[in-house]
Formats: sequence, structure tokens, C-alpha cells
Amino acid sequence: MAGGVDAGGQLVEAEVGSNWKLFIDAFAEFYHAPVLHQKQAVKDEADKLLNVGFEALHYQLSSPHSMISTWGGMAPPKDPNMVKPIERVLRSGLFGPWDRPDIEGLDPLPPGLNPARHKAWGIDSFHFFPNFMLLVWAPGWYLTYHYWPTAVNRHIFEASLYFVPARNARERLAQELAGVTFKEYALQDANTLEATQTMIASRAVTDFPLNDQEILLRHLHKVVGDHVKEYRDAAAR
Repeated sequence: MAGGVDAGGQLVEAEVGSNWKLFIDAFAEFYHAPVLHQKQAVKDEADKLLNVGFEALHYQLSSPHSMISTWGGMAPPKDPNMVKPIERVLRSGLFGPWDRPDIEGLDPLPPGLNPARHKAWGIDSFHFFPNFMLLVWAPGWYLTYHYWPTAVNRHIFEASLYFVPARNARERLAQELAGVTFKEYALQDANTLEATQTMIASRAVTDFPLNDQEILLRHLHKVVGDHVKEYRDAAAR
């Protein structure tokens, strides 16, 4: 997984051994986070997260596009001891720098963000069909994802992280920590996707039940299926 940095953001690029839709599926739901990523927190806090579970705050379909709004993004955390020492020193982590920038127009939030107006809001994730996602984080930064198919079982994943330009070295280090922490989490996600792709290719399992929280997953595959059918019908004519 390669990474580059410019004045306003960070770019991460990787070739992932899975179908492009699998990564969108993984990022269109957040309930995997307490299970897959829980070891990133200190043990006591990780155990708590594992038992809490997950339920989103808001789902929205504007076909072929969609969005999910969720809690999370505590920056700073309620108790600094919840996170690792480097996060306490640099005042940053996966959810971004703890010291929120003064951004005009975000107080109050515009109607498109946190549509549930929930006090625990942390992230809004927008999927723009077919292969682009935009995530807005409550601490005052955002990131984008691109998924570029290269084969039925491979794709190029690109992520760009955008911050308000740092005013000093400490703020720049806080942004860097958020970036390298994100790359670690992305590697964990990509690893599970490649295992999933291997399993799918085996055809050992052919039916995959989806739960009520996976409405964005169901919607994506329905839209893709419709596009494929339309193409095949046109070709047949």
C-alpha cells in the first residue's frame, strides 16, 4: 500500500485482490469495526466496543446513489486513557485530529450532514454510483475513495484524506497520525476482502443472506444487476 502527501491531504493507493464491489460493501456498513479493528484500542476499551454492537443513525437511498450516517468519531475521546499513548501525545487518531478547525458553515451543520441530527453523530458516508465514496467526519475533515476494477477479482483502491492546512508542526503531525492510522485500518479491511474473494471463487457457498442493516449492500447489487441486465438485453436485440 503506497502513500503520498501534499499540503492539504494524503493519498493512499493499493492493488486489492478482490472484486471492487466487495470493498464498497465493506465500507457501506460499520458494524464490522468493533470486531475487526477492536485491537487498535486499549484492551479494556476494545472489550467494551466488542460488546456494544452497532446500529446506524440514518440510511438513505437516492438510486443509484446511497448514504449511511453513523455514530463514532470521538475526537477527543471522553477519556484519554481509552486510546494509545501516541494518540494522547499528538492529539489525533483514526477519527482525525482532536482539535477541530474553525470552518465557516459547519455550525450548525448543513442539511445534508447528520440528517438524523443525532448528538452522537460521527460520520456520514456517501456512495456515488458506481465507484466513488465520500466520508465526512464530525471532527472537521473528509476523505474520498475510488475503486478502479482491473479484473473480476482485482481492483485499484485509492483513498484521499483532506484536512484544513496545518498552521504549525504539531497540527501537521496530528494529520500525519490520522493518515498512517487510516492506512493500518485499510490494510485490515483489504486483508479480509482478499480472503472473501478466495472463498467466493471456490463456489463452496453461493447464497449470502443480508441483514436489515445491509440496505446499502442490497441496493448496490440490485443497481449493478439492473445495469448488467439492461446491457445484456440491449446486446440481445
